[in-house]
Amino acid sequence: MPRVDERDVARQEADVACRRCGTVVGVRKNSVSQTSIQWRGDAATTCTELAERRAAGLHPALVPRCQALTESIDEAVRDGLVPIE
Repeated sequence: MPRVDERDVARQEADVACRRCGTVVGVRKNSVSQTSIQWRGDAATTCTELAERRAAGLHPALVPRCQALTESIDEAVRDGLVPIE
């Protein structure tokens, strides 16, 4: 049986909605430079930016990030909605 890190169990993801399209992701910050994002649903269709890139012929897995979502997460961290653990 895999070992469970109790610190991971205790940490909660904060829901953050993208200010551009409203896609909601779970976010956890373990340090200033590290951000964990858990997509809820099919990001390729719910995220406007990823959908636009897919329509342009790019595979969503090759898109490094959604800029609007990154900015939304940064704002949530500044506002204290996503604590740095």
